[in-house]
Amino acid sequence: MAGLFNTFNTSVKGLNAQQTALHTTSHNISNANTEGFSRQRVDMKADLAFDYAGVGQLGTGVKLEGVFRMVDEFVDYQIRNENSTLNEYMAKNDVMSQIEMVFNEPSDTGLNFAMGEMFNSWQELSKNPESLNAKSIVAEKSKTFADTLNHMAMQIEDLKEDTVSNISKNVYDVNSLITQINTVNEQIFNVSVKGHSPNDLLDTRDLLMKDLSDLTGFTETFDKWGRVSIEVDGQSLTEAPVNLKLSSISDISYDGGNATVLIAVGGDTTNMKSLTITSMEAQNFREGSTVFYDLDNDSIQVANMNSGEISGNIHALNEIDDRMNELDLFAQGTATVFNKVHNPDGSGKDFYVFSGSTGALNLKVNQDILDNEELVATGKSATSPAGDGSRALAIANLRNTKIDFNDLSTISYDAETMKISDVPGGVTVEGSFRDVVIKVGISTEHAANMVDNQEALMAQLNNRRESVSGVSIDEEVTNLIKFQRSFEANSRVISTISEMLDTLINRTGV
Repeated sequence: MAGLFNTFNTSVKGLNAQQTALHTTSHNISNANTEGFSRQRVDMKADLAFDYAGVGQLGTGVKLEGVFRMVDEFVDYQIRNENSTLNEYMAKNDVMSQIEMVFNEPSDTGLNFAMGEMFNSWQELSKNPESLNAKSIVAEKSKTFADTLNHMAMQIEDLKEDTVSNISKNVYDVNSLITQINTVNEQIFNVSVKGHSPNDLLDTRDLLMKDLSDLTGFTETFDKWGRVSIEVDGQSLTEAPVNLKLSSISDISYDGGNATVLIAVGGDTTNMKSLTITSMEAQNFREGSTVFYDLDNDSIQVANMNSGEISGNIHALNEIDDRMNELDLFAQGTATVFNKVHNPDGSGKDFYVFSGSTGALNLKVNQDILDNEELVATGKSATSPAGDGSRALAIANLRNTKIDFNDLSTISYDAETMKISDVPGGVTVEGSFRDVVIKVGISTEHAANMVDNQEALMAQLNNRRESVSGVSIDEEVTNLIKFQRSFEANSRVISTISEMLDTLINRTGV
């Protein structure tokens, strides 16, 4: 029934509601600069009314529905997806920029310059074939060319090792974030099961998911309690058996029909596991591959990362391998054509040799020639006159000879003219290296452009999120004043009811 005590109770509820709203506003202001924080709002509605005879329904004040986050889940989903793509290209761009610095073209210290100096020295030697000084210059310029190529190959190998290590670190961070998400999931459940909304925990969950999207793309599903389940390449990481661990491959070595795979379990390079598989099975993996490692069955399966920093590093590894393979072919082709002209019948000395595998890392000028420049061939034959520089000229002209670096068996040498026939569709030695440089430049430019595009897209998405979830100090201060006035008004009602009760009880004798 209506009465002063009911009015008093209505005011008390209003007082409590405004106090809660003031507290929430204070919480928003305090976290205005907190990363991942979502603005919170107190939802109020009129409490259930009651029927009053002769009057109708009378209200009973305000009812607190709860404190809720202001979020746009679709925008958050877009941010995670696009953030994953951004970090993929950022990682790739970082590695590609380092490859570009290794090639250092165009410059006066790069391989192209050293190669030009080498060919020029052969040209000069053809003019003065009897000059020991000119032969010495040829040997030294050629050595500089080989040393520059060796150094480039070594830098690329070092970059590859660093990238593989980065992938292991990324995998370790993924597992660490999954552990944190599992912990937060449990905390969310403990609050949600009581009927409360764990707003700050949900913000923590979303921030961890965003951090995870830095590293890899994933799919997420939420249950009715707000817990999230994370899947990567179809495998649930938050609910996976404890025996299954996202890991990375640090090294693969072959011995006959078998391969030994060195696995950084969970990405932890201090916890390495050696696994023997067949060479056929090993074709599915490589250094830097991400895998699901089954600790119980001691087996691995491919874990495909479709975006994120891990994916970017893996794509960069592919670029490193491709460019290294092309440099190896360049080194093999260069050595082959030089030796074909310098020592066509095998009676003299090969000009270039390999100290190990036939690759860019091991190309050397024959040490016998470095020790004795007289072994540099200049004339058509050993019995040619001292002034015959035809062979030196033929070697100098190799800079214009087009060959197929992918199929060196097509190289055809004419002993009479001392020339190597051009292959249709082939490229010159300098052109072969230029092609590698161009590919590096194109890949680097593409990655850089994608980073710019994704950063612009992320800026738009973050602005959309801020418009919904961000804390506006001006708006919160306005709310502060509004709730303060309402609190004061409810206090005034309580004071008035108190005075009326005093009059009723103490002055009327009721």
